[in-house]
Amino acid sequence: MRTVTAITLFLLASTAVRAEEPESRPGSLQITAQSDARTVIRSIPEEAATERFEVLTSNGGTVSYVGLTDGPTGGVVFKDGKLYGTLTRAQAEAFYSCRGYATARHHYWAQEAGRWADSLVRAAQPAPEVALQFSGQSTMKSIKAVLENPAIGQVKALVEMGTNPFKVVKVLSKARSDHRQREFDEDMLEELGELVPGDSEQRLADVLRPQDLTFLEQGIVMAYPRYSVEFLVNDGKIQALQQPSFLQIARAKPALFYAPNTLWSSCTPEKWVEAVRAVPRG
Repeated sequence: MRTVTAITLFLLASTAVRAEEPESRPGSLQITAQSDARTVIRSIPEEAATERFEVLTSNGGTVSYVGLTDGPTGGVVFKDGKLYGTLTRAQAEAFYSCRGYATARHHYWAQEAGRWADSLVRAAQPAPEVALQFSGQSTMKSIKAVLENPAIGQVKALVEMGTNPFKVVKVLSKARSDHRQREFDEDMLEELGELVPGDSEQRLADVLRPQDLTFLEQGIVMAYPRYSVEFLVNDGKIQALQQPSFLQIARAKPALFYAPNTLWSSCTPEKWVEAVRAVPRG
């Protein structure tokens, strides 16, 4: 039987703090071997992250990852909730772009999440600690920019810190200021945010029928473009939750996956690192 994997979506806070010391000065984050992956990822602001996910394999291990928008560190990798290593800026961009490329070519990357995660760990440079600095500026690939992009969605995410890392509160744009609709959206987001991999497809459908549906070779994607969240469901169970929605981006703004000088033929779970090519000299 094919190894079952799951991506657990981290819907995170928008103010950076030190992982072990919440009162640390804004704009910096020190990650050590003692840091908890979920606490760290919740601490990274939306404008500083391109994506966040956690992969749960059938053997019970986890691989967590957060891609970063600026600075020398391109991404941070965690194993079993603890710091493992980092990606360079070029590696992180290739990892993002190649998975987007696969998705845009109608092979949703999360169907092979375990293979992508294994290669991510192999590519990472082990690090005992990582120091991050946040500029406060957002790039076009940041989660903040993706959620605010009119072509992708009309909502802005403001994520609430708390004991439940999956709980999210979204504030509607000015065009959607109806109080009752806002309350409904907040209720739906809270209920969707309580779902975890392993929950039944029926439980998800009971919360909210899909706003969009994609049939895959391995399962289906039940998507909620209004909330920029999608669920991969297979064998009657939720296998994956993801933000931002790569399917949504692939349909509305696939240019976000573009990176100059990418060797697209190498965009596979095992060879994506080879997709990074040096910029030709003039």
